[in-house]
Amino acid sequence: MQKKEIVLTLGFLAEKDACKLGIEEFKKWYPSGSAPLSEVLRKLQILANTALYPLKYVNYAKWLFDNYPPTQEPLVITELTEKVIIHNGNIDIKSSIDGERFIIGNGDVNIEDDVNLTGWVVIQAKNVKGQNITLYDFADISAAETIKATNIAAHGNAGIWAGKTIDAVNIAAHGLAGIWAEKINTQNIMDGDRTRIHGDINLIQPSSN
Repeated sequence: MQKKEIVLTLGFLAEKDACKLGIEEFKKWYPSGSAPLSEVLRKLQILANTALYPLKYVNYAKWLFDNYPPTQEPLVITELTEKVIIHNGNIDIKSSIDGERFIIGNGDVNIEDDVNLTGWVVIQAKNVKGQNITLYDFADISAAETIKATNIAAHGNAGIWAGKTIDAVNIAAHGLAGIWAEKINTQNIMDGDRTRIHGDINLIQPSSN
């Protein structure tokens, strides 16, 4: 059952130290000074999907998720067609993710196929799970707790962050890319000078079965 709707007000935003620009835009969008959180998130997704540079609206959504709890039922996506997905709960994606995509969830993001991200793009959630995760350019995946995949690779200036653990059979970082977690569980690691992958690395022996 969907949780009780949260209503944003100028007072609440100020109490939580929202940025000046964000407050001014909220005033412009909602002259009454208040709006349901779900409505604000819908607006941010629409604006982000039509903007030449969507990162501003994506960052607004990230800030809201850092300050408010999830309220929506899981979102199930059979085929990903939009560039930006913003959802105040879990997200289940039944297809692969390719190119320039922004996936911002206030919960878990589960991707049943491969993830190949390119450009200034972001996936952010509490936990992120995929099959093979490959990031290029300035792509970024950030999880408050865990990231799980069979293979993880970061190239260029890409970044992969987990607040607690990263679990992968193979993990690699190339160029100026970086991978960070409190604990990294893997069978194989590729990092030439051991300066791109950061954390307590636990090398697991492959199963003989």
